[in-house]
Amino acid sequence: MATPISVAAQDTPPRATGLCPPAPQAFDFGLTDEEQSFTPSTIRVSSNTAKIYSDESAYFSGDVIIQRNNQWLKTQSAQISQRDNTIDAEGGVQFTDGYINVTGASFNFDGDNELAKLNQTHYQMASTNARGKAQRLEISPTHVSLFGSSFTTCPTDDPAWQLTAKRIEIDEQSDFGKAWGAKLELFDIPVFYLPYFTFPVNDNRKSGFLYPTIDSSSLNGLEVEAPYYFNLAPNMDATLAPVYMSERGVMLKTEYRYLFNEHAGQLNLEYLGNDRARPDNADRYLWHVNHSARFSDNWTGYVDATQISDDNYLNDFGSDFAGRADTHLYRVAQVDYRVPNWHLRLRSEDYELLGQYRNPYRTLPQVSLNYQSSQLEGLRFDWYNELTYFQNQEQTANYATRAHSAPTVGYWLEAPAFDGEAELTYLVTHYRQQSTNPMLDEQVTRALPRARLRGRMHLERYFSKGGGEFRQTLEPQLQYLYVPYENQQNIGIYDTTLMQDDYNGLFRAQRFSGLDRIAEANQVTYGASSSLFNANEREVLRVSLGQIYYFDNSRTQLLDSQSQVTSSNSEWVADINWALDSQWSFRSAIQYDTELNRTRKSQTALEYRIDDKNLVQINHRKATNILNNDIEQMGTQAVWEISKQWQVAANVYYDLSNDRVNDAIVGVQYSSCCWALRLSAYRRINRDLEPGNAAAGMMNISGNPAEFDNGVSLQFIISGLSSDSSSLIDMLEKSIYGYRRPFYLSN
Repeated sequence: MATPISVAAQDTPPRATGLCPPAPQAFDFGLTDEEQSFTPSTIRVSSNTAKIYSDESAYFSGDVIIQRNNQWLKTQSAQISQRDNTIDAEGGVQFTDGYINVTGASFNFDGDNELAKLNQTHYQMASTNARGKAQRLEISPTHVSLFGSSFTTCPTDDPAWQLTAKRIEIDEQSDFGKAWGAKLELFDIPVFYLPYFTFPVNDNRKSGFLYPTIDSSSLNGLEVEAPYYFNLAPNMDATLAPVYMSERGVMLKTEYRYLFNEHAGQLNLEYLGNDRARPDNADRYLWHVNHSARFSDNWTGYVDATQISDDNYLNDFGSDFAGRADTHLYRVAQVDYRVPNWHLRLRSEDYELLGQYRNPYRTLPQVSLNYQSSQLEGLRFDWYNELTYFQNQEQTANYATRAHSAPTVGYWLEAPAFDGEAELTYLVTHYRQQSTNPMLDEQVTRALPRARLRGRMHLERYFSKGGGEFRQTLEPQLQYLYVPYENQQNIGIYDTTLMQDDYNGLFRAQRFSGLDRIAEANQVTYGASSSLFNANEREVLRVSLGQIYYFDNSRTQLLDSQSQVTSSNSEWVADINWALDSQWSFRSAIQYDTELNRTRKSQTALEYRIDDKNLVQINHRKATNILNNDIEQMGTQAVWEISKQWQVAANVYYDLSNDRVNDAIVGVQYSSCCWALRLSAYRRINRDLEPGNAAAGMMNISGNPAEFDNGVSLQFIISGLSSDSSSLIDMLEKSIYGYRRPFYLSN
């Protein structure tokens, strides 16, 4: 039912009224709060002069401002007809309802139909940058219709892009607009025509095409990717992306994501049929699943798995779920049950090694039960139990069942100046093995005690330097570990590997991960860590140094003698984390062999960082005797915003051992308020993990001369038709040696 018009008029002297600059907000007509108050469904008019004829009509002139509900109209002359329930204005008008701001040549309001019409208009949406022109504009309580109109989100007078259409309709209750007979113009040049088109009027999601990407690669040829996004529901979406590769064929990438109160995850599938770049024309694929669930307060579940068709897949196509330099894929599925003191877990895990390596074992499945008692005056009791079935991935005749139990009695002592702990563990493990290896016994039971003593002091001092107040801490600590020796060569290697050493790792209770090898130990670990805190208690410097002294050599080894301990002490391990100031940071981790007088492993990074758009990092990494090779690399990564429009990024990793560049990428991006263009080029080494099947020319892992993949990428982004939140630092993270922050210090 239409609202009847009633008029309340008053003569006012002329007043100055100013329009806001072209910005997403309503017009300001310069009225006070008292003047803006009104009775709903009535009309308030402010003007220089007024003529009222009985109760039928009224004429107003001179700075006319008409207010009705939350609608405002400013003009030089207007006529209100109470009999016809209309308002008419000529000679230039300004109108706003809080949702849209309009200037036009004339205005007509039909109160019976609640419809306002404006001619020859310019409009601006009040909550976004959307704006344009329209020969006729109609406003109802629910939507805005534009005829002979244009639409853009560029705030400039000469927009870089705009939609022109016979008709555009924008629903105030919807996040999207509709256009009929639409043309997309870039820099005043029509690009394509669409008989029907929908577009966002804010930042909310909608179904439609995402920005295409054009790449050129010596490995894949010309690549064109055109993703289509499906906004299925507020809590789920999907993406379908065909990728044309001139050297290989057409790949289809799909992604489905979902989010519920108790469940969340995503599914991905990539498929390329009959890869023309491979001699065998094999089908290539990748699938990935990630799911986390909370079934109740006590029960939770988790799945994370990725599978590829062949070992060269990551090198040829890359992935968001694994790096091009990764050596394996890890898959896990588990269900956990937790109550106070108890933790039950059912778990299955699988490692797929990429390259010519021995086949690993799958855990199918593993059941573990862990009890942790509440501390009673420092005394605690833990009991870990595990039952695991292992199956070789390819040699199905090789399998094993392992039962393990490890009760631990410990005592913890803590005071302001020191803390310490003592624990005694008894490790009992039973194996039933079926293997083609004659050295392995069908049944093995191993029982080993483990004793561990550790003490640490907490020292600190306060001092002033350079006008600042600081607190320095010093934490020396000492640990003794004892495990007797037992020959374990009759036990297979199912889930065990040598763990990397850092400062904290020196004080672990075991040298190997897993349970298939428990190394004997008669050793003392000593070390110290010192931190520096500023007046705001932010840690700005941490230095740690430690070493293990072996009273006896360790004879326990994995697959070769490199995992044995044959010297009286381990390498010195040092970690340095230094936040020089709010922008400069330095990180270094070193393992130094005092017997050979050389660095066995090291990683160092120096970074200057303002934010994600302005940073420079220089890093160096070194490792000796990795698969009988030494690795030494120097890297530089940078992202810099030259101006508000221009941003550049680059990284270069140089192989000092082989005197070559292994990975390099450079990108340039130009951004305006309306559009962005990103151009990048890369050169990266090819990792041929299937020498017999890969395309000719790839690097053979046996050491043949390396070959490289070179390529360029182009991406054009139109702001306002969709969104692209990626930055140039994301581009660096997807390279072989992706960007990593050099330190993580507590605040």
